[in-house]
Amino acid sequence: MFKSIGNEIIIRTAVPTLDNPLDGVTPSIDVFGVKFTGAIQMILGGLWALALILLAGAFIWNLMKWGIARNRGHSDDIEDGAAGAKKTGIAFGAAAGASVIIGGILALATAAGA
Repeated sequence: MFKSIGNEIIIRTAVPTLDNPLDGVTPSIDVFGVKFTGAIQMILGGLWALALILLAGAFIWNLMKWGIARNRGHSDDIEDGAAGAKKTGIAFGAAAGASVIIGGILALATAAGA
C-alpha cells in the first residue's frame, strides 16, 4: 500500500504542472450580440414551455387512465396509470426546476474550480 503511494508521489512530482489556459474564462453568449442572445433566450424559453405543456398533458392523461382503471377495477391498468403518473410528475418537477438544477450544477463546478 505504501509503495503505491510513494510511486504516485514520485510520478506526480516528476511531471511538470501546466498552467490552466482557461483560468479566468467564463462562458458567455453575450459575445455574439444582443440579437443573438435574445433569440437564444426566446428559443430556449419556448422549448422549455413546450416541454412543460407536454409533460402536464401526459401527467393529466396518466391520472385519467389511473382513475378510469380504478373505477372499472382493472388492477393491471391501475398500476400502469399510477406508475405513469409518478414518472410524469417527477419529470414535470425536474423540468419546472431545470434552471435551479442547472444553476446548482454550475455553482458546484465553479466552486470546484472547473
